[in-house]
Amino acid sequence: MTSIGNIFQQNNPYEKFVQQLVQLESRTKFQLQQQQSVHRERKTALGEVSSSISRFNSKVAELSDPDNNAFSPLRTSSSNNQVVRVHSAQGITRPSVYNITIDRLASRDTALSSVIAGDAFDLAAGGEGQVTLTIGEQTQTLTVATQKEDEEGNMVDKTNSEILESFAAQITEHFGDKAQANVFQVNSSEVQLSVQSLQTGNEHRLDFSDATGALGIILNGSGEIDGISRLVPQAELDSRFTIDGVTFERSTNMIDDAITGLTFELQRTTEQPEQMTADRDIGKARANVNAFVAAFNDMNKTIRDRTFLDAENNRRGALQNMRSVRNLTLNLRQIGLQQMGGAEEGQISRLTELGIGFRKDGTMFIEDTARLTEMLEERPDEVSQFFTSEDSPIARMKEQGEAYTRANTGIIASMDAGLDQQIERLDTRIAAQERFLEQYEERQREEFQRLQMIIDQGIDQFNQVTGFMARLGM
Repeated sequence: MTSIGNIFQQNNPYEKFVQQLVQLESRTKFQLQQQQSVHRERKTALGEVSSSISRFNSKVAELSDPDNNAFSPLRTSSSNNQVVRVHSAQGITRPSVYNITIDRLASRDTALSSVIAGDAFDLAAGGEGQVTLTIGEQTQTLTVATQKEDEEGNMVDKTNSEILESFAAQITEHFGDKAQANVFQVNSSEVQLSVQSLQTGNEHRLDFSDATGALGIILNGSGEIDGISRLVPQAELDSRFTIDGVTFERSTNMIDDAITGLTFELQRTTEQPEQMTADRDIGKARANVNAFVAAFNDMNKTIRDRTFLDAENNRRGALQNMRSVRNLTLNLRQIGLQQMGGAEEGQISRLTELGIGFRKDGTMFIEDTARLTEMLEERPDEVSQFFTSEDSPIARMKEQGEAYTRANTGIIASMDAGLDQQIERLDTRIAAQERFLEQYEERQREEFQRLQMIIDQGIDQFNQVTGFMARLGM
């Protein structure tokens, strides 16, 4: 009898049964969640496929752009990089050689004051100074006081050094992005002002005018103080060079407007003519073809990795059941093997004529390197035409890819929208299941509570009977 009582007195003996029942009833919810997880995995896989197709299309668009000159690119060189350095030949379409002589480089205008005693008061004798300074399109009138207040509040003359420092500060304040001004301590007693334009050429020269007072002395000279001097005559601030007999003058040493499409930098003057050369870069042309092949193979691998079927091990890619995605690389390979429409006899019209083929797994590869090099060296215009023509298989491959990636109306966009709808419906069903399970759990707990009440009543009755029998000595 005691063992039966102990069983009855266990705490909440029904709770684990409630949880087990709820767990059994949750199978539908778990199945819905699993379906939702599969759909989300498919959305992710679709996004990856779409990105790989877009990368392929972008590469085709890049190579098909005539301005990029992808299959007959030029490399630049100089016969002497210490004299002239060629930076790019982006706009040149044919191999070219240019002879250049450099008479002078573009310089920054530098104005130097006379060397004067720093602690003397020669400049203050001229009184408050004023000058108009023009650099490029900016003009400013500068004013410099020649007196200051001492510690006792008296007005006293500034030293030559202090006036030069004030003038330099005015130039820096108003022309900080166009000129720099410094006062140098030449020796233990003498100073000198240096003003330098921050850009080269006569266009950015330092133009001082209408100087009066102390600034008139600094700029124009007076007595034993000479006016400013120039390191380079202003008429010679521009660079001067000759290309194939034509003479140019420019305000900078970086030249991009003398020869259309060619950018070069003057380094120093020449003693003899040098050459700037733009010639064919077969290595870069090959790299562009390799990039096209790599972009296709990246797309092919991305699609195959997400649409594979391994029946033996019961494994499959997230998009294996989406036939339109699964067949894309097959379709593109078939298009790639087609002939370019409207090609003339003997003209490059197939990828195979460039030495490019396909393996059984859809991988594109260069199967005849020598032939590709020959086409790029001897028939670059035809190679370019093959990639840029609207009738070429390359253009049709790109068009097929765009049908998949087009925003809102593309095949992948439609698939993605369908998955979103399914995920949304599953969300609704999962939420309904969760509400049902909450209610189910509550009902089961109520049922077991009622059972517990019956058990409790039984225990009370059992205790009453056993107590009565004990009193009877039984």
